[in-house]
Amino acid sequence: MKLSAIVLSLLFSFTASAKIVGRVIDIQGNAFLFEGKSAKTLKYGSKIQDQMEVMVEDGSALSIVNTAGHVFHVNGGSLVKFYKGFIEIKNGYVWINSSNHEKGYVNTANSISQYGEGQLVLSFDNISGKTQVLVLSGDVKFSNALEPKLLTNVSAGFFSLVDKKYENGLPRAPTKVGLSSYKKMKNIFASFKSIQESKLMDKMWGESPTAAKKSKRSIASVVAPSDIPHAKSSKKRGKLTQITTYTNGRGPASASPLSYYTDMKKSETRKFKPAKTNNVATIRYYGYKMQTASPAKTKTKTKTKTKTIAKVMPSGKVPSKVLRIPAAVQKTQMIDDLKKSNFENSLNVEKKKNKKHSNEVNNLIDELKTYKQDYKKEFQ
Repeated sequence: MKLSAIVLSLLFSFTASAKIVGRVIDIQGNAFLFEGKSAKTLKYGSKIQDQMEVMVEDGSALSIVNTAGHVFHVNGGSLVKFYKGFIEIKNGYVWINSSNHEKGYVNTANSISQYGEGQLVLSFDNISGKTQVLVLSGDVKFSNALEPKLLTNVSAGFFSLVDKKYENGLPRAPTKVGLSSYKKMKNIFASFKSIQESKLMDKMWGESPTAAKKSKRSIASVVAPSDIPHAKSSKKRGKLTQITTYTNGRGPASASPLSYYTDMKKSETRKFKPAKTNNVATIRYYGYKMQTASPAKTKTKTKTKTKTIAKVMPSGKVPSKVLRIPAAVQKTQMIDDLKKSNFENSLNVEKKKNKKHSNEVNNLIDELKTYKQDYKKEFQ
């Protein structure tokens, strides 16, 4: 009985230890572990068991190491589920650092990634359903979850993606990663000191900008004495030669056009200015005599001499007033008279004299009208 109890206790401890798939090695902020409906806050050294979900709060950072020695840096706002031998990213960014050749797997809703020794960054957006992988060192086999055999090999310095909008969900051909894209990805993991201190940038893009020597920049037109062949420094002082040029009354360039246009404007105004002379112009009127106002009522600024010439009739008299009818009226009246015959003219004259009723009937009509008006006035 005692032996069987010891065996059962050993088996229970072994199975209990086998469920642990990772431990927390670094945490900044808040992170939570979910097992079914229960949840607890993660701390340094917390154990993560198989099929448990880890959620990292926005602005926090969490680092977990699994039993194979692979380190997973989970960024804030991410949700990751841990299994024995692989992890599943449900949302967010995860930076994976593997220092051994033991294979590891990362799954998303639409992709499978197989990695060995090296570093890579995987991200999944649960809204758009897009998975991206960025390989920093080593090689990663990347494929769609529905077609695991149709995979593509993504090497260091390249990235790929799986999106239902691109080639029916097949992995995109690996594309070279630029330095600016790497810096943006590195800024996402700004809370992790180990990532910021890595020297991947030196390996992938050469010397880092901080370690690069600052080149001295000089004026392009000035040549250094070392660049001139047979150039020797001299202790003798040079001479300054002053060259003076003389011009014939030339002023500043900014003043010459102004004075030119000023003189031209004055000359143009002189053309239209009236000349002042003592000559008096004579004005003559031809035709009928015109009535002019008395000199006392009018005020004139200029002195003019007027001379009127009146038209004299054959009888020796001057017409006092002449009534003039428009020519258009005379023509229309003449045309109307020509159109009418003698019969029409007599008809128009007699038509006015013709009456519809006799005088007695007309008087009766007037009385009736008067009676009607009186009736209205009295019985209104």
